[in-house]
Amino acid sequence: MSVRFNRVQRRILFAAVALATAATVAAGTVPAGFQDTTVFIGLTNPMSVRFSPDGRVFVSEKSGLIKVFHDLSSTTPTVFADLRTQVHNFWDRGLESIALDPNFPATPYVYVLYTRDATSIGGAAPAWGTAGATSDGCPTPPGATTNGCVATGRISRLTA
Repeated sequence: MSVRFNRVQRRILFAAVALATAATVAAGTVPAGFQDTTVFIGLTNPMSVRFSPDGRVFVSEKSGLIKVFHDLSSTTPTVFADLRTQVHNFWDRGLESIALDPNFPATPYVYVLYTRDATSIGGAAPAWGTAGATSDGCPTPPGATTNGCVATGRISRLTA
């Protein structure tokens, strides 16, 4: 099955996924010619959505989970990757974005950009959070607003 979406359809679907982070979406006025439809539920802070040419939908969550829906009619995702121990999910930090290789799925790479929970490049993770936790903190000291919890950034390539 091959599913292709144009840019407008992708933006509409992304908006639907972003709004579906809770079971109940606040009622609002939908402009004429548009339809409000929840596509996926059960996501926590979705940050990025990517559509594979084979119909799969990859959704990243801020915590570091990457979930895959078989297609747009799927109701239950599978966990593609769990990076929560590596990701520092605090305030504006977390798993920021994912990208599929331009030749995906023939070239089965998924690229991820995230704040890594380590105080130095190559350092041990987690430095501030708890292994496998969905949300992290920044203890005092150093404190979230004083000296801050030093973290690093990372781009990784995962194989599907």
